[in-house]
Amino acid sequence: MHLLNVLSPLVLCSTILSTLTLAEERIYNFNIGWVNRSPDGRHERRVIGINGEWPLPQIDATVGDRVIVNVHNNLDSPTSLHFHGLFQNGTAHMDGAIGTTQCPIPVGASFVYDFVVDQPG
Repeated sequence: MHLLNVLSPLVLCSTILSTLTLAEERIYNFNIGWVNRSPDGRHERRVIGINGEWPLPQIDATVGDRVIVNVHNNLDSPTSLHFHGLFQNGTAHMDGAIGTTQCPIPVGASFVYDFVVDQPG
């Protein structure tokens, strides 16, 4: 048997396995509240921030990752998070569109968003 014929399947399997990534669990803790910032660079004003920061943090995930976002509403009005660009197949109640797919998070209350990313975007 030729050595190349034996190594080819091994090299192929090794290459495939090295490109596979395991899904991860991405956990975020967000306290939504007011912060004073200047989004337009002209005048400071009250804007919605997360964990005392603005601009808002980015959520990084890969297809197949489970995203868990623990949210606490420190605003003076009900709120939610909307994940633009994600289809939320099977988890529409995690979409954050108040009055459409989700009830708002009451003032002082918490909510846990928990979904699997099912497409790139």
